Amino acid sequence: MSRPRPHTVTAAGMAPAPQLSGNSLPMQALRAQIGRIARCGAPVAIRGESGTGKELAARAIHAQGARASFPFIAVNCGAIPEALMEAEFFGCRPGAYTGARHERQGLFQAAHGGSLLLDEVDDLPLAMQVKLLRVLQERRVRKLGGSADEAVDVRILCASQHGLARGVAAGTLRQDLFYRLNVIELALPPLRERRGDLQVLCEVILARLAPGQIVSLAPPVLAALAAYAFPGNVRELENVLERALAFADGGVIALDGLALPSVAGSMPLRALPPPAVPERQPCLPGMALRGVAPVLPLEMYLRQAERDMIMRALVQARYHRARAARQLGLSVRQLRYRMQKLTILEPLLDERMDDR
Repeated sequence: MSRPRPHTVTAAGMAPAPQLSGNSLPMQALRAQIGRIARCGAPVAIRGESGTGKELAARAIHAQGARASFPFIAVNCGAIPEALMEAEFFGCRPGAYTGARHERQGLFQAAHGGSLLLDEVDDLPLAMQVKLLRVLQERRVRKLGGSADEAVDVRILCASQHGLARGVAAGTLRQDLFYRLNVIELALPPLRERRGDLQVLCEVILARLAPGQIVSLAPPVLAALAAYAFPGNVRELENVLERALAFADGGVIALDGLALPSVAGSMPLRALPPPAVPERQPCLPGMALRGVAPVLPLEMYLRQAERDMIMRALVQARYHRARAARQLGLSVRQLRYRMQKLTILEPLLDERMDDR
């Protein structure tokens, strides 16, 4: 029985994936780095905020290297159920676990000859990190339920928001695995550091969102986008443009269609202090603070209540995800998923990663 697998594959002959766009100085420097990195076969650790294009950078490294004609596979390590991790990575033999009726290849076998991107690798349980370390050292894998090893030839790329060193400091990444993965580090610039690319990015995104249509930006729109800090980076820009496109009149995106946050969005993310956690009952923006609160759709109220409780745990744990997850009765992966779903962003402050 086949199961949906939490990874994407690009093989020879398939349509090209979206590429890194922009001609600003940071992007020119990034492309030059990628070109040099692609020529070697060493592991690469890609560091960048959410939405900066870490997978696109990994694809560019693969496409410009000697392995370009072989598969590129990207996997989000936090999306794989812990009970299935070994089978997903290394494959399995029939009968290895309940429901395993057929032999299947793992990610390493599927990426043989090509590149494997491990996104958020420090989300892997420590026990799985030990097995991954052995594969990287021996270049051999053993299927779950099997008795023989098989050789694999894969270039390992990994991605994280804050760098693998933070995972070591937080105790979520083994130090010996860190030295295997962090041979070369590639840092991606956030969108607020390359605002000169906004026009090019808007053109590329709108061409993808509205193929064959003529879409233009009203004169004040680009200035408003340039004044916004985009904590979600290019992914947030795409979200903003997709929403604005739905309200565009005659193919022209107007300023009132952007719906950009007016206060928090005008400040750089690094300048944002940790959000204050109110001690009152969760309250949505615009709700009256006096008297009886108005009745709201239950889904909207519960979403805000969940967001407030997660923010409270994160602030109390100084943004240490493992401690916050324990307080909330969640796994780190479950907490990470909820943070993404509720668009909870972590301030880039070194002090939040205090010792355990």
